[in-house]
Amino acid sequence: MKGRKPKPTHLQVVGGNPGKRAIREDGLKLPSEYAPPPDHLDAYAVEAWEKLVPELVKLQMFTVLDHHAVEQYCQTYARWRRAEDALKEEGKDTYETHGKQGTMRRALPEVAIVAETIRLMRSVGSEFGLSPVARLRLGNIGQGELFSPFQKFDQQG
Repeated sequence: MKGRKPKPTHLQVVGGNPGKRAIREDGLKLPSEYAPPPDHLDAYAVEAWEKLVPELVKLQMFTVLDHHAVEQYCQTYARWRRAEDALKEEGKDTYETHGKQGTMRRALPEVAIVAETIRLMRSVGSEFGLSPVARLRLGNIGQGELFSPFQKFDQQG
């Protein structure tokens, strides 16, 4: 759909109603509860699921209707990690070809995979507030502990 994403009702109320239009009721509220990761996810995708889903449940943003979207995000995350691992193993991100025009430097296919998966993660992740800008769009949903820089210290103490 084109156009601006709808603003949540509580933000419309807080921000005022300059257009004097009727404020819509929030839609269907489904319960937010944890679900285990699907069996077909690989280790990287399960890692992402286990990090995201508990936080989304705390924020009341993970319902039965969201499973596939989170699964897509986790699968894309896993593909990104595998491509990054392959680049790290290779030790470089380009290779040379030799032809009629001489030597040409080309990017490894994993470079394109990384770029595309990052784009997809941003797209799907914005629906769940997984970036600072997306959280601003969603309203009063804070960062929480999901990306806490002090997390490694909390686990040691």
